[in-house]
Amino acid sequence: MVIDKLLAFWRPLAIALVLGAVPGLAHAEWRRAETDHFVVYSNGSERNLRDYAVRLERFDALVRSRTSLPPARNVRKLPVYLVANRRDLAIVRPGLPDGVSGFYSASDRDIRAVVVRGLGDDILLHEYAHHFMFQNFPGGYPGWFTEGFAEYFMTATVNDRGRATIGYFNPGRLHTLNQQAWIPMDTVLRARPRDLERRGQRSAYYAQSWLLLHYVFGDPERVRKLDAYLTAVVRGADPVEALQTHFDLTPDSLEQTLRGYLNGRMTYLELDVPVIDPHVVVTSLPDSADDTLLFALDIRDGAPDSEGPGLLARARTIAAGHPQDPLILAALARAELEWGEPPAAEAALATILGAEPDNGEALRLLAETRMSAGDALDDPTERERLYRQARGLLARAMNADPTDYRVYRLLAHSRQAAPDYPTDNDLETWRLAVAHAPQVLPIRGEAAEAMLRRDLHDEATALLLPVANDPHGGGNAERARDMLARIQTERAEAGASIATP
Repeated sequence: MVIDKLLAFWRPLAIALVLGAVPGLAHAEWRRAETDHFVVYSNGSERNLRDYAVRLERFDALVRSRTSLPPARNVRKLPVYLVANRRDLAIVRPGLPDGVSGFYSASDRDIRAVVVRGLGDDILLHEYAHHFMFQNFPGGYPGWFTEGFAEYFMTATVNDRGRATIGYFNPGRLHTLNQQAWIPMDTVLRARPRDLERRGQRSAYYAQSWLLLHYVFGDPERVRKLDAYLTAVVRGADPVEALQTHFDLTPDSLEQTLRGYLNGRMTYLELDVPVIDPHVVVTSLPDSADDTLLFALDIRDGAPDSEGPGLLARARTIAAGHPQDPLILAALARAELEWGEPPAAEAALATILGAEPDNGEALRLLAETRMSAGDALDDPTERERLYRQARGLLARAMNADPTDYRVYRLLAHSRQAAPDYPTDNDLETWRLAVAHAPQVLPIRGEAAEAMLRRDLHDEATALLLPVANDPHGGGNAERARDMLARIQTERAEAGASIATP
């Protein structure tokens, strides 16, 4: 079962990665390194960029080998942006709290990680663990396990000779455990980080989740019990009651056990792992990247309307100096669509496609302009004409990049007003959108809605459970739980039953 495969990740205990870094250079050349599973951008040295990409790829290969997964094929590559400092990070995501060194984002607009070189490595490892889990083992796991999994993994290291460590402590988390008040273990077992109001509570939650998982993974018999515990919780058991049943522990006795474990002889593993030599293709980005690349990511995220006029003005200014550059023209098109003039967006995209007819991003954005124009019309015939144009553009975009989940989502959206929606083909389109972006919670919810319209309750439930239990799910998690309750009601009325989180 899925849980068996997931836990197999830890039984061999032979996975690691260390990410090196060199200081960033202001106004240096931006480069792009592409491997089988990652696309890494940096304006640091080419050597550092290559090393970063190689180590990420080695990590992915090791994870797959330890979970008996074959090499990933036809899966969207994860973009990783390495920035020089927190000032550059703030260009991508204005308003980040002081001290933040990176972040991971998975939305219907994009999936990517952005980290400060040399400062954000733990963050990247933590978030990649979430990314990997959602990609390969989506399930309704309790929040402490999901976060503990990521916390436990983020300190893994490996050197160029394949010597690895795993299970080492993060100094910040260890300080929290030793110097700050713990939150009750029943809160850890039942809560999600969003449920905790104070920052100190959240820090304790992450630290205690890490310690609990470290304790469990330290003994094969405890790993076996964890398997049964997770199976019960996924099927709807209360996490505290499942702890009593499968570990013979109450929250209070669990805390005493963990404090003893912390003050005892905690160990980490040192081991040898295979070293691979992945293929890396490095290309230089155009000169406009220094002015464009980072703030274009803010535009892509759909910045607040209060920032829109400034971003639009900047995009127009830069585009005036680079009138044929696809990078800035794509950013300009997004800004015009969000806050400016749609015809100007179409003109920018036409320039890109005139030079690069198979530019998948430009084709997708042009399809969005057609659909937006159709949505503004009262005439259903004219609206459908524009939607047909959009579907033609999206078909070309799909050929350009068959792994772009946004293309499948737009295709499915373009069909939602049809009287026969959802057809079998529509459902398959949603399945492909989820397959290429299982980390994007809103898409799972949208796909589940389509499944429910065809009474595919089991498939909808499988889509929704990871969302309902996601520690950072927020409103998406609440909507998923509401949908699961609706499914339960419908199934009960039909004489069946279903487990919900």
